[in-house]
Amino acid sequence: MIHKKLFLLLILLLPVQLGYHFWPKFSYVYGLRIDYLSPTVYLTDILVFLILFFWFLEKRKKILIFNSCFLVLIMFLVANCLLAQNRGAAFLKLFKILEFALLALYVAKQRTTLSPITYHLSLAVLWSSLIAIAQFIKQASLGGIFWWLGERTFNLNTPGIARATWEGKFFLRPYSTFSHPNSLAGFILVSLILILGRKNFKMADLLATGLGIFVLILCFSKMVWVTTVFVFLVNFLLRKKTSKQQPAYRQGRLTINNFFLFILLTFLWFGRNISAESLIRRQELANIALHLTKVAPFFGVGLNNFIPAMSKIQVSFDWIWWLQPVHNIFLLVLAETGIIGFLIFLFLIIKTFKNSLDIRNWSLVISLLAILLTGAADHYWLTLQQNQLMFAIIFGLSWQK
Repeated sequence: MIHKKLFLLLILLLPVQLGYHFWPKFSYVYGLRIDYLSPTVYLTDILVFLILFFWFLEKRKKILIFNSCFLVLIMFLVANCLLAQNRGAAFLKLFKILEFALLALYVAKQRTTLSPITYHLSLAVLWSSLIAIAQFIKQASLGGIFWWLGERTFNLNTPGIARATWEGKFFLRPYSTFSHPNSLAGFILVSLILILGRKNFKMADLLATGLGIFVLILCFSKMVWVTTVFVFLVNFLLRKKTSKQQPAYRQGRLTINNFFLFILLTFLWFGRNISAESLIRRQELANIALHLTKVAPFFGVGLNNFIPAMSKIQVSFDWIWWLQPVHNIFLLVLAETGIIGFLIFLFLIIKTFKNSLDIRNWSLVISLLAILLTGAADHYWLTLQQNQLMFAIIFGLSWQK
């Protein structure tokens, strides 16, 4: 079936950021183009559209989408968009939510097994990690053909570029084909959790794990480091009780987990200095989110309206580089959709956790846990294309019966 082949192609191309941006008036703040507000057609969007098109064509009337709960949710989100100051940005986000919801529905209904998904995910981690390592060695983007994968042009001296320090020296944190090293690190972490849960561990999985660990270190995403240590400790404790009865490949997986933990704990200790400015900015963004919640407590300021709403109350010039959503997915949902939307979001998260526990898939449980923990310190799971696609796929897998 063509939609199944296209879905595996989507998994392979998940890290691709190639897209065409449109810049209507609502995508500008202070006269600056804001990526988060720009209508963008990504290559992966086209793949999702084709997957759904051929799936609907095949199933036709067999697919139940518009049940009463779904319609109530859509009515709430439409009302949220109509009440937003920047309606264009709000309805753009609503369209993206529908896209990812339908993709999650596809994954849930198809009951696709994890084995082919994790194999193609290993290949995706492999090629994106190799690009990241090459960028780190060059301390700049690679250019050329990699532009067609969505790589942006940058070097160590590019204004606003993500840098880290080691032994008093600055170095470029690799982006690969992602918008930010944190986004790359979060994607690789969740991918490795799924890959390490694979039954038939192949050479591609082993290479992806090794390169993925190396890139996680190079990304210098400290919240991902902390989350990695926590989720792999949880994974280790869950599997330790039955490790003696498990086959050799499972015991080998535990050894990989232990090595993973040792490496991450070492770098977490030696790289424990955190930028004071970054913490201050994140705290200020959190305060702004709470302020916006007080302004619009029930329906929020509108989907995708955090930045436009923030610009009305924060006009300092040094905030130009921080025109981005609050670095916490829970506060972002609360500010943009109010208490009602926040409660719906929590309900969906809790139900998804329950479903993944019911089907006893620990890889999915730990993946969801990793998404929520990293999401408590960043926004990319709800704002950046590659991470949103991964989130939707994890959601769909968790809702399989």
